[in-house]
Amino acid sequence: MLIDSPQFSRSPTSGQFAKGGAWESAWSFSPDALPSEDAVREYLGGSTEVAFEAFFGPSFFGARMTGQPREVEWFALQCVRAMHADRSPRFLTVLYEHLHLPRCQSSVSFAELGCVNAWRSIGTLRIENLPVALAAFEDTWKAVESSAAFQDTRHDKAVEFAFETPFAHWFGMPVSMPEETTRVSKDVLRDVLGRAGL
Repeated sequence: MLIDSPQFSRSPTSGQFAKGGAWESAWSFSPDALPSEDAVREYLGGSTEVAFEAFFGPSFFGARMTGQPREVEWFALQCVRAMHADRSPRFLTVLYEHLHLPRCQSSVSFAELGCVNAWRSIGTLRIENLPVALAAFEDTWKAVESSAAFQDTRHDKAVEFAFETPFAHWFGMPVSMPEETTRVSKDVLRDVLGRAGL
């Protein structure tokens, strides 16, 4: 399971909220300067949608809640409370408990290759059938090379493995070249798809 991957078994290095998928203007904070609950409520301002991401170095976990303002506020506060409550490698376990997410997930709904914090503005490559994408990796790589994310030269690259129930959440893993983070590495991408259990 992705939650048990080594890169997610430590305390987060930062967290962020975004409304309307606008990660380019996300509200970011460190574990040492977490926002107060009043600050979270002020940020939300009665929103009916918000997303949260916790970073573990270049890897990240994210979740999005859409609903009534009270539901969205509850979700956002649980995310911050989990960061307050547990500064240990158990962070994701605590967050899963707070959000009532099942540890035993169904299979990944889909994957997307994109640019970190520019998912919407640059565009993504959606990978629907993950086992086929890995089995026919040369075809997958051709699609990657023609994608807008691959052409971008300003942002780190990642693949998100998305789950749709009980609400949208995802695990992001870096697929950039170690020496040049704005370029997608073919070998790293293949390895990440394989390690995700596809």
